Amino acid sequence: MLSSLLLSALLFPALSVQIAESSAASVPPGAQRVEMLALQLSASCSEDVSVHSVTLTHRGLGSIRDIAAVYAMSDGVRISRARALSSRDGTVMLTFRPAFLVSACGMRDLSIMADFSSDAVRAGEHRITLSAVEHIDADDVPVTISSASAAPVRTTVGQSQGSVEISFLPLFSRVRYGAHRIVSRFRLTAEEYDQAVDALTLTNDGAARAEDLQNLTLETSRGQVLARLSSLDGDRAPFVLTSPFIIERGQVFLLTVRADVLASRRRTIDFILEEPSDLVARRVTRRR
Repeated sequence: MLSSLLLSALLFPALSVQIAESSAASVPPGAQRVEMLALQLSASCSEDVSVHSVTLTHRGLGSIRDIAAVYAMSDGVRISRARALSSRDGTVMLTFRPAFLVSACGMRDLSIMADFSSDAVRAGEHRITLSAVEHIDADDVPVTISSASAAPVRTTVGQSQGSVEISFLPLFSRVRYGAHRIVSRFRLTAEEYDQAVDALTLTNDGAARAEDLQNLTLETSRGQVLARLSSLDGDRAPFVLTSPFIIERGQVFLLTVRADVLASRRRTIDFILEEPSDLVARRVTRRR
């Protein structure tokens, strides 16, 4: 006969959340995409489970103001908007639209990430915790949380990482149907220190979607191709550069996105940087 636990897993929906073990680490002020909490979500075998939101809490001796934003990622993709911690109680709710789906009998990894402020106080200690099953909205599906250890501590040390500023520019003319059209123009500027840009995800705030733009390229003003995409991923263009693009302090570079436009004018194109962390850059030290 089937055990009661196995029978329950087959007949009733449930979600198990495992907080993965992680070591403490030091991070510099201004650091991006710092993993604060690693979660493994497993669904019972009766049906898929949809997770709509998680509510998290800041712990530790560091100031809440040291953390600029908190957000969720899965499979290398940001799946929530970035949100600031509440100055009142240090909590933050991350909402998933569409819902974060865990297939029946399946497991998915979910990472809680943070961007640190460039003026974060040195020696500040920070943890992000998931403290109660009520803090996971999964359509009233029963949730259990288990943890191998406490949430890891992130301590701010060292010098600021600096940043890269992005400024979008108007297009020369209306985007028309055809090959290799310019669909976005913008400037990148390195603030404070030399920077290496590793990735850039642009979001189309217009109506065009995956099949409307194909063969996208990210290019310099001299025509050097930095990254390619076969098409949009939904409303996003997640460019991963083939090699880091170096911007020295104070330098300004004009970049363009070109694409084969296969849509009518009604499928509008308006690329934006939805969140600061969608531009992945790091400080570099180079011999002169």
